Parts: sequence; C-alpha cells; structure tokens
Amino acid sequence: MEQHPTILPAPSVTTDIHTHLTGAPRSAELIRLGLLHDLSYPAAMLRLAEVPLPEGVRLAEGDTRILPGGIAAPAQGSPQVRLRDLPPESLARLEAAMEMPRRPAASGGMDPFVLLERAYSVRRPLGAHPALLPGILASVAGDARRDGVTHVELSASAPLARGEEGAAWMRVAGAAARRLQADAGVRILFLATINRHAAPDDIARALARLDALMAEHPLLAGADLAGHETNPTEDFMPVVVAWAAGRVRRGLPTVVRVHAGETPRHPGNVRAALEGFRAAGLPPGMGRVGHALYGVGRREVALAREIGAVVEMGIGSNRALGYRSGPGRSGGGGRLARLIRAGVATVLGTDGHGIYGTSPALEARRALRDGATDGILAEVARHEGDHLRRMGAAFPLA
Repeated sequence: MEQHPTILPAPSVTTDIHTHLTGAPRSAELIRLGLLHDLSYPAAMLRLAEVPLPEGVRLAEGDTRILPGGIAAPAQGSPQVRLRDLPPESLARLEAAMEMPRRPAASGGMDPFVLLERAYSVRRPLGAHPALLPGILASVAGDARRDGVTHVELSASAPLARGEEGAAWMRVAGAAARRLQADAGVRILFLATINRHAAPDDIARALARLDALMAEHPLLAGADLAGHETNPTEDFMPVVVAWAAGRVRRGLPTVVRVHAGETPRHPGNVRAALEGFRAAGLPPGMGRVGHALYGVGRREVALAREIGAVVEMGIGSNRALGYRSGPGRSGGGGRLARLIRAGVATVLGTDGHGIYGTSPALEARRALRDGATDGILAEVARHEGDHLRRMGAAFPLA
C-alpha cells in the first residue's frame, strides 16, 4: 500500500458519482460475504488469480469463457470450490488478485488494463452474486458514511440482464438502497453499464430495456457507456443521442455518462461525447464525461462549459492504469485544476474504491499533490453541491 504524508488534511468530499458496483466493495469484504453465505467459487477463476487448486480439482480448456469487455468467466458446469474449504493463504491470494497494484511498476511488466480485467474477473463471481447484493450495498454505504460521503452513484450491468433478471435485481437493489438511506444517511443511485464496444443495434436494444426499467425504478438514473477506450465514441454515440433526445422530449430525467479521454488512443472522443450531449439537449449536469484526461483542448472546454457537462476525474485509477497527462505527467490533479479554472464543472470519483484501494478523501489528497489547491477543491465541493441539488430534484426518493 502507498504511504501518504500525515501533514495533508483530509479534504471534504461528499460524493462518489464515478464508481462501479463490482469494483466498489473492498476485497476482504467480498470474501467475508462469500464465506458468510457459504458460497462456492469457480476453480477457473482461482487459476486466473494464481491460487493453487485444491487436490483433485481439474480444469479443462473450455472451463473459461470470455465475456464482452474482456472479462473472463467460468463456463457452465465447470468445477466449483467452496470458499470455506480454501486455506487462509489461498483466500489471501484471492483477495490480493481482486485489487489493482497501487503503482504501474508493481504490475510485473503486465499491461495494467489486463490486470484490471483480471481483477474484475476474479471479483465477479462474488460481486455479481445476487445473494450478496444487499450486503455489498451495505458495505459500500458503510464505507461512504465513514468517509463523510452522502451520495454514491453505482454503475452496474446487472439491470440490463435479459428476461426478468434485470428487473428482479433492481427490485432488490432499490429496496436495499432505500433502507440504507434511512439507516446510514447515504443516497445510492444506479447507472446501467453498457459496453462501448457493443454493436449499435445491441446498444439500442439495451437502451430500450433501460427505458422500461427507468419507468419502474426511480433510483435508476441513466446509462454509463464504459469499457476499454480503444474505439471512437462516434461508433455508438448516434444511438445514445437518439435515445437521450427522446427522453428529453418526454420530460424524463436522464443521465448519460461516457467514458472518454481515459486513454490517448482516440483524441476526439471527449469532443464527440460533448457534441452528443448537446445534440440530445441534455440539461446541465446530466451529460457527464468520465476521466477526460486526454483530448481536452479549448474547444472541448468551451463546449463543456456551454452545455453544463460534468467531468468526473479518477486520479487513483488513472495512476494505477499508467495514464498520465500534462505538466509533470500527472494522473489528473493538474487537469482538474485547469478545468475548474476554466469554469467546467468537475468532481472527483474513486472509479471503484475497493479495486483501486482508494477513498474520496484520498482522491482529494492525490489531487493536492498532483497540481490542485485548496481553492480548487473548494470549487469541487461547490460543484458537488450543484450536483446534489440537481439529482435530488430529478430523482426524488420514491
């Protein structure tokens, strides 16, 4: 773990609006919940985590399949191992594989994004298990309350599961979120994750399902176009714009977040997202760009300011993935400062505090070391307040 100077104050950050459900819970908590529910775990994912398989467990080549987005998963019928049958050293090894190295140098020369896919893959059997959902949300809310955070927005693909599964998931998630707001004082909203590499027709079908779900579940706030940013945003943005514009015309509140500018591969991605928000007529604060570390110049800044788009910076995740930009090759603190000074609404997010071993306050301290100032963080707090007011009005607790 990184050592951080104790002389830096813990700045007040009250939201975490850029985080992913599978990456949010701490690894130790995921394993604790799995043991509590006496779950079994796929042997194929143990092998991926480099955990020795128990004696007598054998794997075949077809016991692992690759899901959209590069996430590995066990094939149906592949061997399972009860978590409680694993020795402590194997559980510790599994826990470590569920987290990203804190520094790129600790990756052992592996592509950091490959490590991220591995971490998500070994988290998924527990993080996506329906029996653990209330406990996972309680853990996330407990961490938020401890950190002084009152509002969390979790991105998850589960709401868009086919058939009745997505609606059933939202019923459980919504009930748990309402209890946690009453008991812990932490508001949780959800965004439905859609893979940015999916075919436009598949994205259109996912958005149609999302439309129906949002009518029934007021804590489901919109869509998150996510995934490894190796394709142009123009590939999918026209479909998203058509969907969002239709909701705007009907007066329906809608959040659209696009992961863009996370990598330098497609420098026009941030601009394409912003132009899409403008074309859809999204109100201020409802069009959001995740990361925006690359491809942000004067035109993008002016457009973001004009339409009231929100930029969500994840300094810890940028650093863990080896993405740097600007003076000093910062992970985002310098970019945060420049956007704030230019009048662009910009906030901090953990991107999944469990998988990156971070917290909102730690993200703020990183920003201070990375080129921001106390005045910049005061502006971040002001933008957080604006966001809370907008989201409270658009998505009142039902």
